[in-house]
Amino acid sequence: MKKLNQDSALYKAGLLGILCAVCGLLLSVANAITAPVIAENALATIKASLEEIYPGATFNDVTEKYIAQDETGLIDGIYEAEGKGYIFTLHGVGYNSNGFTFMVGFDNDGAISGYTALEQQETSGIGARAFEQEYSDQIKSLTSSDPIPLLSGATLTSTAVQKGIDAAKAIFNDLQGISYDPNAQAATPEPAKPQPLANEDYSATGVTVEEVSNDGKTAVYHCTAKGFEGTNEADVTVDLESGTIVSIAVTAFNDTPGVGDTATTDAELARYSGKGLNDMIDSTTGASMTSRSLRAMAANALSLATGTELTPGAGDAAASGSGIGSEDFTDREAGCIVYTNLDETAFVYDCKATGYQGVNKAYVTVDTTTGTVKSIEVTEFNDTPGVGDTATTAQELARYEGATLESSVDATAGASMTSASIRAMAAAALNMAAGK
Repeated sequence: MKKLNQDSALYKAGLLGILCAVCGLLLSVANAITAPVIAENALATIKASLEEIYPGATFNDVTEKYIAQDETGLIDGIYEAEGKGYIFTLHGVGYNSNGFTFMVGFDNDGAISGYTALEQQETSGIGARAFEQEYSDQIKSLTSSDPIPLLSGATLTSTAVQKGIDAAKAIFNDLQGISYDPNAQAATPEPAKPQPLANEDYSATGVTVEEVSNDGKTAVYHCTAKGFEGTNEADVTVDLESGTIVSIAVTAFNDTPGVGDTATTDAELARYSGKGLNDMIDSTTGASMTSRSLRAMAANALSLATGTELTPGAGDAAASGSGIGSEDFTDREAGCIVYTNLDETAFVYDCKATGYQGVNKAYVTVDTTTGTVKSIEVTEFNDTPGVGDTATTAQELARYEGATLESSVDATAGASMTSASIRAMAAAALNMAAGK
């Protein structure tokens, strides 16, 4: 038999083939040994989080089995809790461009068993609300057949959450044979009601304010506040005697061109002129975060100019729609006396209450049999003409007709303190009619 030349190409090719086969075999053996260990370690890493939804459950990582069904790319992991349900880990991008991760669990019958953030750096008071208990409880009250609601004031983050859960629902419902309408929409969230400048929470804007001039009559403050993408800057001029804004001039705009800058037009900025800390200024449509930065700068300039401390959240009771009978009108110093009785069932009360600049007075007629307001007639107005008196028009006062102590009456935009004085007089008259 002829000996093969060890220097020949054929010999070397054969030897290389044998070596590759041996290496491949060894790698296969090694993979067979280590793969379960790696998978077990990976599962152990997230097991503590999974047990927040299903404590003590036995988990199986079934990501590779089902992940191909995900058409969105939002699902990171899929885990079966034996005999209980499934948990999906997901990612999304909300207000913070760094994104966030979270998980949602479904019981085998379709009930949402858990929803929580794994890692998130969303802005406090805005996007972070999508991971706080109130919204979490709302999510956990739903099933895999229900549409996921958005969260007013945190639409970017809650939209990302909605898309992630929808992706998980698609796979879970397919696994469990649950029929549902993937195009169903939850009810549109009610927009947050505006609050007086002094009562809004501006902590997420990182607002700063510095006085640059003061001639004893007017003062100019250079302010900065974070909007949607960056920090905006403005010079706010304040009339020191009236404690109101003379003008706002935006000196640096760092939000989205064509979107946020709609809040910085001359017409929009003119809405701040004449406004004080007790006034409300609605956001410009489509530019809520830029508008928020402008309100933050305006409020903090007014606070420094007047020496008045801002009170975040103090206006929540009125804004939330609680009855006028439960509002705190201590500062309004409201009081009524019986003026006359129209008949045995209708009494007219002569009332007074402190508004923004002075004491306002009104006749409040109450139907004592039903405990409702029949009418309000303002008899003396001592707040700012052209501002507070917008709350005293016949149309605005007609909103009180039929109101009880349990009714809520929203403040007139831009005349919050005058509105508060009228609500206080209505409440005082109703309480007096009820013998309280």
